[in-house]
Amino acid sequence: MLPLFSLVTAMPWRWLAAITCASILFTAGCRFGERRITTQWEFAKITAVQAVAIQAAHVAQVSAKQSTINQEISNDFKAAKEKLATDRQYLLARVPGRLRLEPTSGDSTVSGVPIGTDRVAAVTTDALPAGEPLAIGGACQKLAEDAAQTTLMLAGFQRWYAAQTQIGQDKSGP
Repeated sequence: MLPLFSLVTAMPWRWLAAITCASILFTAGCRFGERRITTQWEFAKITAVQAVAIQAAHVAQVSAKQSTINQEISNDFKAAKEKLATDRQYLLARVPGRLRLEPTSGDSTVSGVPIGTDRVAAVTTDALPAGEPLAIGGACQKLAEDAAQTTLMLAGFQRWYAAQTQIGQDKSGP
Protein backbone atom coordinates (compact mmCIF):
# COMPACT_ATOMS: atom_id res chain seq x y z
CA MET A 1 0.00 0.00 0.00
CA LEU A 2 2.89 2.18 0.43
CA PRO A 3 3.59 2.59 -3.25
CA LEU A 4 0.00 3.72 -3.82
CA PHE A 5 0.21 6.23 -1.01
CA SER A 6 3.49 7.59 -2.26
CA LEU A 7 1.99 7.90 -5.70
CA VAL A 8 -0.98 9.87 -4.31
CA THR A 9 1.28 12.14 -2.32
CA ALA A 10 3.56 12.69 -5.27
CA MET A 11 0.73 13.91 -7.58
CA PRO A 12 0.50 17.67 -8.12
CA TRP A 13 -2.88 18.25 -6.50
CA ARG A 14 -2.77 21.98 -7.00
CA TRP A 15 -2.32 21.62 -10.70
CA LEU A 16 -5.12 19.04 -10.94
CA ALA A 17 -7.45 21.26 -8.92
CA ALA A 18 -6.60 24.28 -11.06
CA ILE A 19 -7.14 22.35 -14.30
CA THR A 20 -10.42 20.90 -13.00
CA CYS A 21 -11.62 24.33 -11.87
CA ALA A 22 -10.66 25.89 -15.22
CA SER A 23 -12.44 23.16 -17.19
CA ILE A 24 -15.59 23.56 -15.05
CA LEU A 25 -15.54 27.33 -15.57
CA PHE A 26 -14.94 26.91 -19.30
CA THR A 27 -17.81 24.43 -19.65
CA ALA A 28 -20.14 26.65 -17.60
CA GLY A 29 -19.19 29.68 -19.71
CA CYS A 30 -19.86 27.78 -22.93
CA ARG A 31 -23.25 26.65 -21.64
CA PHE A 32 -24.16 30.17 -20.50
CA GLY A 33 -23.07 31.70 -23.83
CA GLU A 34 -24.93 29.05 -25.78
CA ARG A 35 -28.12 29.69 -23.78
CA ARG A 36 -27.79 33.46 -24.27
CA ILE A 37 -27.24 33.11 -28.03
CA THR A 38 -30.13 30.64 -28.34
CA THR A 39 -32.41 33.04 -26.46
CA GLN A 40 -31.40 35.92 -28.73
CA TRP A 41 -31.93 33.76 -31.80
CA GLU A 42 -35.42 32.71 -30.65
CA PHE A 43 -36.27 36.35 -29.93
CA ALA A 44 -35.08 37.37 -33.41
CA LYS A 45 -37.17 34.60 -35.02
CA ILE A 46 -40.27 35.67 -33.07
CA THR A 47 -39.68 39.30 -34.03
CA ALA A 48 -39.31 38.35 -37.71
CA VAL A 49 -42.52 36.30 -37.61
CA GLN A 50 -44.38 39.24 -36.00
CA ALA A 51 -43.01 41.64 -38.62
CA VAL A 52 -44.16 39.32 -41.42
CA ALA A 53 -47.60 39.04 -39.82
CA ILE A 54 -47.88 42.83 -39.51
CA GLN A 55 -46.76 43.28 -43.12
CA ALA A 56 -49.23 40.65 -44.33
CA ALA A 57 -52.05 42.37 -42.44
CA HIS A 58 -51.02 45.71 -43.96
CA VAL A 59 -50.92 44.22 -47.47
CA ALA A 60 -54.35 42.63 -46.96
CA GLN A 61 -55.76 45.94 -45.71
CA VAL A 62 -54.34 47.91 -48.64
CA SER A 63 -55.53 45.26 -51.11
CA ALA A 64 -59.03 45.41 -49.62
CA LYS A 65 -59.05 49.22 -49.88
CA GLN A 66 -57.79 49.04 -53.47
CA SER A 67 -60.49 46.51 -54.38
CA THR A 68 -63.11 48.75 -52.81
CA ILE A 69 -61.80 51.76 -54.71
CA ASN A 70 -61.69 49.79 -57.97
CA GLN A 71 -65.27 48.60 -57.48
CA GLU A 72 -66.50 52.11 -56.61
CA ILE A 73 -64.79 53.62 -59.64
CA SER A 74 -66.15 50.87 -61.87
CA ASN A 75 -69.68 51.35 -60.52
CA ASP A 76 -69.43 55.15 -60.89
CA PHE A 77 -68.15 54.73 -64.44
CA LYS A 78 -70.98 52.39 -65.38
CA ALA A 79 -73.57 54.69 -63.79
CA ALA A 80 -72.16 57.76 -65.55
CA LYS A 81 -72.01 55.88 -68.85
CA GLU A 82 -75.63 54.76 -68.51
CA LYS A 83 -76.73 58.29 -67.54
CA LEU A 84 -74.83 59.71 -70.50
CA ALA A 85 -76.46 57.20 -72.84
CA THR A 86 -79.97 57.95 -71.53
CA ASP A 87 -79.38 61.71 -71.67
CA ARG A 88 -78.04 61.38 -75.19
CA GLN A 89 -81.01 59.30 -76.30
CA TYR A 90 -83.35 61.84 -74.71
CA LEU A 91 -81.62 64.73 -76.49
CA LEU A 92 -81.51 62.88 -79.80
CA ALA A 93 -85.23 62.18 -79.52
CA ARG A 94 -85.97 65.86 -78.84
CA VAL A 95 -83.75 67.30 -81.60
CA PRO A 96 -84.99 65.91 -84.91
CA GLY A 97 -82.32 67.33 -87.25
CA ARG A 98 -79.00 66.35 -85.72
CA LEU A 99 -76.87 66.98 -88.77
CA ARG A 100 -77.81 69.68 -91.20
CA LEU A 101 -76.09 69.51 -94.54
CA GLU A 102 -78.41 71.88 -96.41
CA PRO A 103 -80.23 74.92 -95.08
CA THR A 104 -83.86 74.28 -94.20
CA SER A 105 -85.02 77.45 -95.90
CA GLY A 106 -83.71 79.51 -98.78
CA ASP A 107 -83.54 82.62 -96.58
CA SER A 108 -80.35 81.58 -94.83
CA THR A 109 -77.25 83.50 -95.84
CA VAL A 110 -74.91 80.81 -94.51
CA SER A 111 -74.88 77.54 -96.38
CA GLY A 112 -75.03 74.24 -94.50
CA VAL A 113 -71.86 72.95 -96.14
CA PRO A 114 -69.31 75.65 -96.99
CA ILE A 115 -68.30 75.94 -100.62
CA GLY A 116 -64.61 76.32 -101.38
CA THR A 117 -63.41 79.46 -103.16
CA ASP A 118 -61.49 79.55 -106.39
CA ARG A 119 -58.34 80.79 -104.64
CA VAL A 120 -57.83 77.66 -102.52
CA ALA A 121 -57.00 74.41 -104.22
CA ALA A 122 -59.04 71.44 -103.09
CA VAL A 123 -57.15 69.06 -100.80
CA THR A 124 -57.78 65.46 -101.64
CA THR A 125 -55.64 63.81 -98.96
CA ASP A 126 -58.02 64.68 -96.11
CA ALA A 127 -61.22 64.26 -98.04
CA LEU A 128 -64.13 62.65 -96.24
CA PRO A 129 -65.56 59.53 -97.81
CA ALA A 130 -68.56 60.23 -99.96
CA GLY A 131 -71.63 58.73 -98.42
CA GLU A 132 -75.13 59.37 -97.35
CA PRO A 133 -75.76 62.01 -94.67
CA LEU A 134 -76.94 59.30 -92.29
CA ALA A 135 -73.65 57.45 -92.64
CA ILE A 136 -71.70 60.59 -91.74
CA GLY A 137 -74.12 61.26 -88.90
CA GLY A 138 -73.60 57.70 -87.65
CA ALA A 139 -69.84 58.20 -87.72
CA CYS A 140 -70.22 61.44 -85.78
CA GLN A 141 -72.51 59.70 -83.32
CA LYS A 142 -69.98 56.91 -82.80
CA LEU A 143 -67.19 59.47 -82.41
CA ALA A 144 -69.22 61.37 -79.81
CA GLU A 145 -69.93 58.16 -77.89
CA ASP A 146 -66.26 57.18 -77.97
CA ALA A 147 -65.19 60.63 -76.79
CA ALA A 148 -67.69 60.56 -73.93
CA GLN A 149 -66.58 57.09 -72.87
CA THR A 150 -62.91 58.07 -73.04
CA THR A 151 -63.62 61.15 -70.93
CA LEU A 152 -65.43 59.04 -68.34
CA MET A 153 -62.57 56.54 -68.32
CA LEU A 154 -60.02 59.31 -67.80
CA ALA A 155 -62.03 60.84 -64.98
CA GLY A 156 -62.38 57.41 -63.39
CA PHE A 157 -58.66 56.75 -63.71
CA GLN A 158 -57.85 60.11 -62.14
CA ARG A 159 -60.13 59.36 -59.17
CA TRP A 160 -58.62 55.87 -58.83
CA TYR A 161 -55.07 57.24 -58.91
CA ALA A 162 -55.89 59.91 -56.31
CA ALA A 163 -57.46 57.30 -54.03
CA GLN A 164 -54.50 54.91 -54.44
CA THR A 165 -52.06 57.73 -53.72
CA GLN A 166 -54.03 58.64 -50.60
CA ILE A 167 -53.74 55.06 -49.33
CA GLY A 168 -49.98 55.14 -49.91
CA GLN A 169 -49.67 58.42 -47.98
CA ASP A 170 -51.89 57.25 -45.11
CA LYS A 171 -49.84 54.12 -44.44
CA SER A 172 -46.28 54.61 -45.60
CA GLY A 173 -44.72 51.45 -44.30
CA PRO A 174 -45.92 48.66 -41.98
